[in-house]
Amino acid sequence: METYNDLKSAILDINQDLRLVIRKAESIDGVSHDPLEAWKTTTNTVHRQLGEEMIRVAVVGSIKSGKSTLVNALFGGDYVKRGAGVVTSIVTKIRPGTSMKAKLEFKTWDDVNADMSQALILFSALPRESDDGQFDINREEDRVRLQKDVSGLNAGRLISEDARDPNSVLILEYLKGYERIKDLVSFEPKTHVFEEGEFYRQKEFVGEESLSVYLKDIVLTLVPPEGFGENLEIADCQGSDSPNPLHLTMIQDYLLSAHLIIYVLSSRTGLRQSDIKFLNIIKKMGLLKNIFFVVNCDLSEHESLTGMTKLVERARDELGMILPDPEVFAFSALHNLFNDLAQEKDTLSRKDLLRLEQWQEEADMVAFSEQGTDRFMQAVVRKISDDRLRLLLQTNLERISIMASGMQDWAQINHDLFSRDAGEIKAAFAEMEKRRKTSDQVTSVIKDTLDGTTEKLKRELRNDVDRFFDPQYGDTVQGIIKFVESYNISARDYEKDLETSGFLSTLYRIFQNIREATNRYMAETTNPKLVDFVRIGEEKIKEIAEQVSGPYSLMIQDAVDQHRRTAEKLGIRLQQRSYTPPKSPEIDLVKSDARLSIPPLVTAMRYSGRIKTEAILRLGIYNTMEAVKKLLRKRVGGDLDSAIRSLEDSVRRIKEQLRESITAHLMDYRENLKYQYLFKLVDAMSSSLYESLVDRMRAFTGSASDMSGLMENQRQARDQIVKEFVSLATSVSAVLDKVGEAERLLEGQNSFQHSG
Repeated sequence: METYNDLKSAILDINQDLRLVIRKAESIDGVSHDPLEAWKTTTNTVHRQLGEEMIRVAVVGSIKSGKSTLVNALFGGDYVKRGAGVVTSIVTKIRPGTSMKAKLEFKTWDDVNADMSQALILFSALPRESDDGQFDINREEDRVRLQKDVSGLNAGRLISEDARDPNSVLILEYLKGYERIKDLVSFEPKTHVFEEGEFYRQKEFVGEESLSVYLKDIVLTLVPPEGFGENLEIADCQGSDSPNPLHLTMIQDYLLSAHLIIYVLSSRTGLRQSDIKFLNIIKKMGLLKNIFFVVNCDLSEHESLTGMTKLVERARDELGMILPDPEVFAFSALHNLFNDLAQEKDTLSRKDLLRLEQWQEEADMVAFSEQGTDRFMQAVVRKISDDRLRLLLQTNLERISIMASGMQDWAQINHDLFSRDAGEIKAAFAEMEKRRKTSDQVTSVIKDTLDGTTEKLKRELRNDVDRFFDPQYGDTVQGIIKFVESYNISARDYEKDLETSGFLSTLYRIFQNIREATNRYMAETTNPKLVDFVRIGEEKIKEIAEQVSGPYSLMIQDAVDQHRRTAEKLGIRLQQRSYTPPKSPEIDLVKSDARLSIPPLVTAMRYSGRIKTEAILRLGIYNTMEAVKKLLRKRVGGDLDSAIRSLEDSVRRIKEQLRESITAHLMDYRENLKYQYLFKLVDAMSSSLYESLVDRMRAFTGSASDMSGLMENQRQARDQIVKEFVSLATSVSAVLDKVGEAERLLEGQNSFQHSG
């Protein structure tokens, strides 16, 4: 990583040198500033890309696999809360810095009320007529009434599928934490920062469910391990086997922006069914090419090194059935963490210190773990360095090289022209202006053709998206609808709930079961299909850019050659250099520069708010209230058929509302995907391609209008301008020398990594 950081610093320095040269050129009176403005904009882009880049590493795996321990071990301290709850989902992000800091972003009151409204659908009786029908946690009467409803729940309502019901628990935790958190939450996004002395207070918010439920995001700043460099973000993600499918979708959203995935397996369990399911989801999303696997070894669990290595090899073989030649590393993250903590006085408890001493006695196991750690760290550094070297550094160095070469030609042209007398200058400028007008026609043709190509591509993408989301014939929407329709639920199975909890409570539980099952289907089936579809769309955009860049590049090359012939005819001595055809823009860099990302997948699952609670209750319950009342007046153990029929009718209506709600929301997502992502990406790629093409001609196509006043100037004034261009050319040559040195270093680094 140090070579990467050295190269990055060198390229930033070169870019800064070029910016100073451009500033120096701008100070020369009377020269054309047209190409200078474009070059200055490009240097700003290079500076922003290199300065704002963020290399993202996602640490994922099942609950209790050791993800947080691994992250803590990487940074050498117990910073991230281990064993956080499973009801809330927080992706804890860690970024390098010079000191410790925790930045907590809280949900807004609108976010909180939206969450609770989702959980409260069909939770209790209709709001009173005096209410506006919307729950507001800031209204005391709403909290009191809800607290009363929750306190009346029996144990069955708090347990779902042998686990804590996430919706009931969500309500409970929001109510429980309200008084403690209310001063930190507002209707506008709000953050709170814990500096060095209070850094560990962030664990209170992350580790306690009633507080963490109010968190939207958390970013920790820590001193990085050696070799990690700047602008590296490591994300400790929620367990992939969380009972809440929304958590899985939030992980999927982060994975889409990650450059590397570290998948953690526990040596106590090996590869579990939940791991296989999640890895297949990642595979369908097309993300397995950038994944490392860590078997987190529990040194207390294994009797010998032989037993531990057998488990590692078994995990490797099982992973090989999902991904050919998986990169598997095995070591104890907890041993590494304890070892680091033991170096600092009083940071490791006596109990943990005794565990560490016991492990140290197993010399062969410790040596195995340390070797695995070293191999893992080297691989991580190499992986993230290789990707960024290939993409970010090389692309921006090419940009700088093109600009510097253009400036060198521009300076030489102006130097040679102003060295002549007024009559010669006038004739030369006339000849150059004639050639410039021809070049303008070329760039105009390219611009018009690119505009036509982008509009045609947008029409194709629009048709592709509309087909993908077609509510009648598309597999995506129809797949969800069929799942909802075929979801097997028998009202007869809820007879006991009807007797003990009543009609509304039973209906609420059924609705939540259907909704959670539908959400899980979308997370596991729909989202991977959607991601794959978007990837195909991105490939289409990239292919079109590659197809059109070739012919346009030939047009630009021809125009540049004609400019050079004109310059040679005028006696202007330009550096001989081979023409390098511009490459199609790197789509990842274009997305980063335009700040574009796929609309969050989790928004496609926030459909429940569309379900009209009043309509469901009116249609599904009011029509049956009389029958239920009669039923409740009967003897205990009386006929429940009437209530069950009413329940079945309500379930049918719930499914109808779910189908309508999901369809409507996916139509919104469809439009968002088109207009906020794909179409903007097409425009950004087209703009980037156009800029890379015309960059080659900027040295020759500056307007001569600004120079006309200098033609009749005194010779002394023009002599001064000539001297300034000599100085400018010297500065540009120094920049090009540095560019060449960086290119050789980059080429050598790429060769080393490929050979490794």
